[in-house]
Parts: sequence; C-alpha cells; structure tokens
Amino acid sequence: MTVLGPGTLEIGATGTEIDVSCLINGCRIAAAKDQKDSTQKLCGTKVPGAVTYTASLKGNIDVDAAEGVGGLFELSWSAPGTEQAFTFTPNTADGVTAAGTIVLDPLDLGADEYGAVLTSDFEFQVVGTVTFTYPGGATRELVTGVPITGQRRRRAGQLIDVPAAAPAKSKAKASA
Repeated sequence: MTVLGPGTLEIGATGTEIDVSCLINGCRIAAAKDQKDSTQKLCGTKVPGAVTYTASLKGNIDVDAAEGVGGLFELSWSAPGTEQAFTFTPNTADGVTAAGTIVLDPLDLGADEYGAVLTSDFEFQVVGTVTFTYPGGATRELVTGVPITGQRRRRAGQLIDVPAAAPAKSKAKASA
C-alpha cells in the first residue's frame, strides 16, 4: 500500500526549483471530469458527449514567508498567475512521479488562532500535460483541457481516439 511520504515537491523552473517538501502537510494531484451531454441522431446512433479532463495540484503547506525572497510564498505573491514547472513524488520508495506545469496562485498569510503555525491551503491548476513516471521508467500522460470525443483505446502503450461506429444503413425497397 502506498502512503504519503517521505516524498518531494519541487516548484519552479529547472535549475531554480524551490523544494517545498519539508513544508508540505498534505498534497495530491487530482483530475476533474467535464462530460457534455450525449446526442441522439435521427438514424438511431447515440453519440457520447465530449469529455474534458482538468487537473490540479492541491494540499496544505506551511507558509515560508520568513524565508523572504526565494521562497514559495514570495514567488506566489510576486508572480501570481505565472506558469511554473512542478515535480511531485508522493513517496520516493514507491517511485511514482507526476510532473507538469501549474498556474501559481498566492498563498494565504495568517492563522485562525494565536500561536498557530502559518499554513495555507492551495490548489494550483495544471495546464497542458501531466506526465506520470512509474518504477522502471514507463511513462503515461494526461493532456488536460482537450476534449476527447468518441472512444479511447490503448494501442502499443498510446491512447488513441476511436470514432463511434455508425449503425448499418438500411436499403429501402422500391415499391412496385
């Protein structure tokens, strides 16, 4: 059974990543599904509605405001809305890693009670592709924000779109 931690979360451009692993209280990458209504055609075919997936990186983090310039809190307030690379490994022993690009939003500053550790819930939208790397090096991708129509099947490790089959057309007999 996989558990959260010990793992890593790095946010920022390669070479200047901010390692926030020791600030994370909880973290996950989650997908959300938006499915349009199916349509019934005159010929009897039912065409499933397009499905679009989005993803987000969300959780709770100790705010690193005291770190000043170079910390995630500072980056989130000085560059809100920017796209930042991320790499998330929930458990280094299990070796599954998610990587992609998020849109950075400002973290909260404050607490609900005196003496409490400053924490912030976060939910950063993923843009583009999330690449999952599994033990042994196999990778799989989820492209976010792109409608999927018809059916999808895996062929040679790749997902392909398969158009829905049209019903057989009947030939009307000519009346004598």
